[in-house]
Order: sequence, then C-alpha cells, then structure tokens
Amino acid sequence: MPLEIIGAGFGRTGTMSLHIALEKLGYPTHHMVKLMQDETQDPEVWARAYDNPDNHEDEWEKVYGKYTAAVDWPTCTFYKELSERYPDAKVILTVRTPESWYKSMHNTIFKQASKGVDDSPTHVANVFNMTKHIFLNGVLENDPEKIHDQEYLCGVFRDHIAEVKRTIPADRLLVFELGSGWEPLCKFLNKDIPDEPYPVTNNSEEFGKLTHNMRNPK
Repeated sequence: MPLEIIGAGFGRTGTMSLHIALEKLGYPTHHMVKLMQDETQDPEVWARAYDNPDNHEDEWEKVYGKYTAAVDWPTCTFYKELSERYPDAKVILTVRTPESWYKSMHNTIFKQASKGVDDSPTHVANVFNMTKHIFLNGVLENDPEKIHDQEYLCGVFRDHIAEVKRTIPADRLLVFELGSGWEPLCKFLNKDIPDEPYPVTNNSEEFGKLTHNMRNPK
C-alpha cells in the first residue's frame, strides 16, 4: 500500500495530534507510538536505511505496507527518500518556534532518554536504540551532552525546516504550524472539515505517562 502522506516534521511539533487527525480523515497513520506498540515491526529497517543512504535494499513496504500516512520519527528522518519512493505522496512539515520545540524536547524525549532501556521490553529497547542512532544526526548516541546546547539544537531544527522547503516542491508541501487546526490540513488534502475540534494531545505530562506505560507494561 503506497504512502499518500509523509510527515517531514520532527517529533514534538504536534505529530501525535496530526496522527490522530489523519486517522479521523481516513488515513491509517504510522507514528512512533505505533512502532513502539507493534512487535511485528522491525526497527532495524530504519537503522539500515540510515547507515546506507545511497545503497540499501528497499524495505519500506515491510514497515509502511499497512499504512497510507506516516508522521513523527523515524519517518521524518527519511522524508527525502520516502518522497522519491512514493512520488504521489503529499508532504506535511509540522513546525513551531525552535525555542518552544527545544523546551518540549527537554521535558519529554530527552528526559526519557536519560533513563535508559535496561528494564524495558526487548522490542521497546530495540526501537529506542534505533531512534538513538538516527535521531537528530545521532546526537544521543555520539554526543549526548549536546542535548543541553539549545543554540545547536535549535540550529538543527531550523536547518531541517529549511531543507524540507528546499527539497519538496511547494505544490506538494504543507507547512503546518502548531495550532493551525483543521482548515489548512483539510484544504491541502481535499477533505471535508470534521464536525469536531482538531485533536490536541500528548503534552509533556501525557507523554511521560504514555512512555512509562510502554516501558513498564503490566
């Protein structure tokens, strides 16, 4: 099943809310949470693609085959390759201010990363290790102290946004600002606006609870 929508925005830019919104619009949507919960997904597919960007086996249907949309990490790391693999797919770049993104990262992902995965289920640990490898140019794996360097990470964030805008043609790209609601999304996808509020979810507290439950299943 070909992807129809590719999310190019980093996590903590409203990707969980977008994931829920896309599913309400009829798109089965891949997200990091889906990857963490689905033990049939092989996280090494993304690791192999990251390590061999110019010469690796096309395995994308193994992980995206039952989805028509994909957002959040690890997808956003591979938006270029995926946009070539699925040339008819539209690309959504979720954005917010760099400073608010950095603050959100510190309150969520970086805080969880510091806890390690020693007591996590095997699949969750494998997903975490893959993400650590490909995430933000490998900063968690290669130079974890960089997570405290706001200037550096805000620069990575800005550079990624600029690169997406340079790479993806404007008629194929929606730059979707946090808090924009249904209208620009539905217009871009030629969908009717649902008669309900746009989803707002996965704040820092919700993220912590969700991650705790995945690390410590009953």
